[in-house]
Amino acid sequence: MKTAIWILIFVAATTPAVVYFYQRWRQTVAEREGLALYATVISVKPIKRFGKQLPMAKIVMWLQEPDKTTRQVTISSRIEPGQKIEQGVRLVIVVDPKNPKRIYPAGPEAAKRVVATGSRSERRQMQSGRGVVPSVRGRRGAR
Repeated sequence: MKTAIWILIFVAATTPAVVYFYQRWRQTVAEREGLALYATVISVKPIKRFGKQLPMAKIVMWLQEPDKTTRQVTISSRIEPGQKIEQGVRLVIVVDPKNPKRIYPAGPEAAKRVVATGSRSERRQMQSGRGVVPSVRGRRGAR
């Protein structure tokens, strides 16, 4: 009887760690093999637990996959203290190749192979490296 209780305690204690490392492994596989895309932020809501605000936010985005319709996705991600995410900003995310409903924030390696989707002007703007903020030019550099 005592060994069964200790086995249950051990399983209950190790399950969160196993689930965490499985999620991390799944994210690294998605970053390596998945499709990297830009997603447009619709809204950002802070996450609170027990009345305290966490350094995480629930980010709702529009995702346009190649040859598919636009869909709304949600991701919970850690926000660094100096980082500011507003409506209209485009973030790089990775779509899991095995389950397209699962998305993850893209790492630096996945961001290098991002696929630009959207209208022609948006694709040109993203491929030029300017992002959604147009560059400010003086009279001499204006076209």
